Amino acid sequence: MGYKIKDPANKSPMVEQAQFLSSKERFLFFVEENRALVWGGIFLVLAVIVAIVTLGWLNQTNQEHAWELEGQAQTIYLDRPLDDVKKGQENIQKASSLFKDILEQFPGTPSAGVSSFLLGNSMMEEKNYQGAIEVYTSWIKEYGQDHIFVGLVQQRLGFAYLLNDNRESALKAFDAVLANPNALNKDQVVFELAKIAEADGNIPEAVGQYKKVIQEFPLSPFASEAALRVKVLAPEEAKDSPSSEASELGAIEKSSPETPQVQDKGEGK
Repeated sequence: MGYKIKDPANKSPMVEQAQFLSSKERFLFFVEENRALVWGGIFLVLAVIVAIVTLGWLNQTNQEHAWELEGQAQTIYLDRPLDDVKKGQENIQKASSLFKDILEQFPGTPSAGVSSFLLGNSMMEEKNYQGAIEVYTSWIKEYGQDHIFVGLVQQRLGFAYLLNDNRESALKAFDAVLANPNALNKDQVVFELAKIAEADGNIPEAVGQYKKVIQEFPLSPFASEAALRVKVLAPEEAKDSPSSEASELGAIEKSSPETPQVQDKGEGK
C-alpha cells in the first residue's frame, strides 16, 4: 500500500501566512477572503434595522390617526342635542360608523379597544341589543386580560342581555363581574341584581341584595338608595338595622334644641 507524501512546497502562501496571524488579523483575513458574504450580511442587518424602524414609525402613525378619528367619533357621540331626537340619532349613527372604521383600519391599536366598547354603547342607544351583545362579547374575548375594564364591559353585556329578554345570560354576565377580584363596579352589579329580584317579586332576595350593598359598599352612591328600598320593602328590618339606628340618632341630635344648651351650661361651670 502506497503513502502519499505531502509536499510543503504545495501550500498556498496565504495559508502559510495565516498560521502566524493574530486573532484580529485572522478576522481581517477572513473578511478579505469572503468579501461577498460579509457585505451580504451587513446589508441584511441594515435591512432588518430599517424594517424595524419603519414598522415602529407606521405603528405610531396609525395610532395617532386612530386616536384622532376616535376623538372625532366621541365628540359626535357625546354632543347630542337633548331637544332634537332626530339629530341625536343621526349623531349616534355617525359615531358608530367612525368606530367601525377604526376597528377596520386600525385593528390591534389601543384606541381600537376603546372604540369597540363605545360602538357597543352606541348600539345600545340605537336599541340594537343583539349587535351590542356581539360587540361586547368580541371585546371580552380580545381584551379580557384587562381585568379592571372587563368588569365594566361585562356589566354592559348584562344590561344588553336584559333588554334583549335573555335574563339567564344577563345573570351570568353579572356573576362574572362579582367573580372578578379586580372589578370596581361590584356595588352597581349587586344593586342591579336587587332590582331584578324586586321586579320578579322576590322580596326576600331583593332585600338581601340591597343589604349587601349597604354592608359591603357603605361608601357607594348606591348605598343610600339601597337603604331607601329596604325601608320600603322591609320597614321592620330597616328599623332594626344598625345603620338606620345610627342615622335616626344623628337626625335626633341635629334637631334637638336642648343639646347646645346643656353644653353651654357645662362650659359655664
